[in-house]
Amino acid sequence: MASKLHVLIVGCGTAGLMLANLLEKACISYQIFEKTKELKPLGSAIALTTLSHIFEQLGIYDELMAVSKKFGALHLVQEDLKHRNTFNARAPGLDVEEVYGDYTQVIARYDLIRVLLSRIPPHKILYNKRVLSTKHEDDEVIIHCHDNTAYGGTILVGADGAYSSVRQNMYKEMSAKGLLPKIDAKPLGYDYDCLVGVTKPLDPKKYPVLNDEFCEFQIILGKEIPFSWWFMALQGNKIGWMVTEDVRKNGTAVERNFRFSEWDPDSAKNMCDKVRHLPCPYGGTLGDILDETPKEVISKVMLEDKMLPFGGQGATMAMQSAVTLANLLFDMYNVTEPEITRVFKQYYDTRSGPGKLAVNSSHQTGSVMHMRGTFGNVFRHIGFNWMPRWAMKKGMDSYNGYKEQISFLPFAKFRGTFVPRTNKPSRRMIPGSNIAMAV
Repeated sequence: MASKLHVLIVGCGTAGLMLANLLEKACISYQIFEKTKELKPLGSAIALTTLSHIFEQLGIYDELMAVSKKFGALHLVQEDLKHRNTFNARAPGLDVEEVYGDYTQVIARYDLIRVLLSRIPPHKILYNKRVLSTKHEDDEVIIHCHDNTAYGGTILVGADGAYSSVRQNMYKEMSAKGLLPKIDAKPLGYDYDCLVGVTKPLDPKKYPVLNDEFCEFQIILGKEIPFSWWFMALQGNKIGWMVTEDVRKNGTAVERNFRFSEWDPDSAKNMCDKVRHLPCPYGGTLGDILDETPKEVISKVMLEDKMLPFGGQGATMAMQSAVTLANLLFDMYNVTEPEITRVFKQYYDTRSGPGKLAVNSSHQTGSVMHMRGTFGNVFRHIGFNWMPRWAMKKGMDSYNGYKEQISFLPFAKFRGTFVPRTNKPSRRMIPGSNIAMAV
């Protein structure tokens, strides 16, 4: 095997950029390959849960706090805009910041991308590189791009989304060898069409909610229509929004996949036209918010049946996984195939459990948010309004129970009275200090 570790990262989203930031700090060689010619401010908002200590270690905590808002509550509203239920992000009488150190912060996806991107040397990102195939040759992995270029490295990381070309190539190779699990061999279906965007800066006099210290989600549930639509007041006088359409009755998952065109401008416009008349809790209609959103940042995506990204849960999980992977790569004993195999087995053992919990939680959230009829209303009312304080505190303790730190950087001090479990510093740290050894 090669003597030097070189990581190929496919995808320049939150996961790919987080991993790149970590590898940059670890002095591990890497390159990022992005299929688009430039990054566009797509997406809506992301809730940065249990990550503040990581941002502090990376030296970007203050910058991210300046462009994000504290998450305060989630309100469920009927189609006629009558309030139904509220889930508070803090239990009555519980100071979240005092106990857990930080509130969950809500940030526009592109603001997060922008901060992460600013720490990456430009020459390490190659744009307009759509990966068509991957191949393992001798002591390296080779990627082939649509422009007839090829690149080699030690490890390949597919951070290019649910419909990852890296994953598709890997699955094809595993299937040919009879190694692909049956559940992964199934076509990746999708249940919801999703339209997302973030407005330009708006006038707080017209939208007073922009003056609020906390970001409170407003979720409107259609009564007789298969839509739900979300609004979040973000930092910078912007409003993030999302519309989901339940398409599970529109044929099979395979048929829906065949009809869908990802990031297609026409399909986004068509969906905008379908939902313009829907009411907005801030006044007017959803169409007014759409008109305040630059057309180039409105995108239509499909929410796959394995992860529904409510609050950007998938992005948060991916960034946590990047920390685990970077820690393991930094601690590698050598660059040999057995050692790389050991590292990825340990990675799987560490992240598979939280990943399964996140998928199950996502499915449960999706069911609760889209359940129609009397049963759905009663279920949400009980879950949102009758949860005892001790149960909420127990859930928050469990959620904050383990926070992995970047093992090769000085550890951040947990600021809350609740002290989570964490990992040990890297074995390569200089004994008796909190400074990593040079790589």
